Amino acid sequence: MFTITGKTSGTYVTFEVCSGVAFNTGRTVNTYVFTDDTADILDEGKNIDQIVVTGVDDDTFGYAFPIGTIYGRAKIINDFMDDQEEIELTGMNDNNLNTDYIVKDFSFNAKAGCPYIYDFTITLERLRDRLPYSEL
Repeated sequence: MFTITGKTSGTYVTFEVCSGVAFNTGRTVNTYVFTDDTADILDEGKNIDQIVVTGVDDDTFGYAFPIGTIYGRAKIINDFMDDQEEIELTGMNDNNLNTDYIVKDFSFNAKAGCPYIYDFTITLERLRDRLPYSEL
């Protein structure tokens, strides 16, 4: 079980099952070619640090309607995403993941034949000023 809490609003959403975490990192490297046929390479360092959390959610756990439903939780996650609100991720097994992010994407799909079981995917981007200096 893990929880996503809005840093400004204090609103939180809890998901029961995290089935996987994938990492996506990017860095910006630019090459500049000058008129005298010399070139310079500028490495701006890491500029993207994202995690993609996947899992399964069960609407039969008896949460309060409508926030307890997947639709209520999706509304809260979408509000975090639309407002670019800083969120805190807690409850992950790897403590290095329990930090501050912004929500970049969220999706969910009902599992075939199971009307109350949903697969979900949340893409979170770690806030750049929270990266350890060694990763910049």
